Amino acid sequence: MPELPEVEATRLILEKKLKGLRITEVTPDRDDHIVFDQASPEEVSAALEGARVRKVVRRGKYFWIELDRKPWPVFHLGMTGHIEIRGKTGRFKKAWGEKLWNEPKRDDFSERFPPFCRLRFAMSDGTEIAFTDPRRFGRIRLVELPLEEPPISKLGFDPLIDFPAAKELYELVRKRRAPLKSILLDQSIFAGVGNWIADEVLYHSKLSPHRLGTSLSPKEVAQLRLKLLHVVEKAVHVRADYNSYPKTWIFHRRWGKDADAITARGERIVHETIGGRTTAWVPAVQK
Repeated sequence: MPELPEVEATRLILEKKLKGLRITEVTPDRDDHIVFDQASPEEVSAALEGARVRKVVRRGKYFWIELDRKPWPVFHLGMTGHIEIRGKTGRFKKAWGEKLWNEPKRDDFSERFPPFCRLRFAMSDGTEIAFTDPRRFGRIRLVELPLEEPPISKLGFDPLIDFPAAKELYELVRKRRAPLKSILLDQSIFAGVGNWIADEVLYHSKLSPHRLGTSLSPKEVAQLRLKLLHVVEKAVHVRADYNSYPKTWIFHRRWGKDADAITARGERIVHETIGGRTTAWVPAVQK
């Protein structure tokens, strides 16, 4: 599932490619009334076509395109959503990740668009953008004031934008009688943190995902904060290129619930369900 680093990587490349350009053509999947949330495909088309892009903004796992008129489109990538870009190379390429699609042979909807395309729009310089989502858990909305409207207005602190100091964070965490894993996934506190980030941060913080927020000391919260910023900033720095993540991260070995999984240091990785989410952690390290 795309988390903060993947969404920020998407935002960065979109701003680089789109800023200052005009949207000249918009083609939505007119039969999709799931991904298009609270606004029809036709309404999204009308809002985008002819508008000029000022910038691209992100908070948590949401990003939006600020146009020279309102409303603005807000995107959430869900579990399997991607933004894909086609420029002069003639191929759609994901904003993050490696997979490429070949140049289509025929000019029809099914082949000239990448698979599972929900929305495509073309820019005044010929660049094409496609929002793809096989499982349709992603969402496209139209909003007037993103930061003042739900769901974005309900988000908590963003680690790259306005993360609180250790003392303020301790005051928030120590009131929570919930497992640390659940607290880290609470978007009203940690906007943009998802499953793999939470597991990575707890591993490097040497904290058990079962620990209750009320049990943490100020020193432990300060360590949690430090490691969270480190993991997020490192992942964003490499544009969510998983192959570039440090080899010591459990990210590389946490998937698939492998009973024989070990860390790069040889420590056993255990998989449990905590707060309804699959959790990978290392009991020998995390206390």
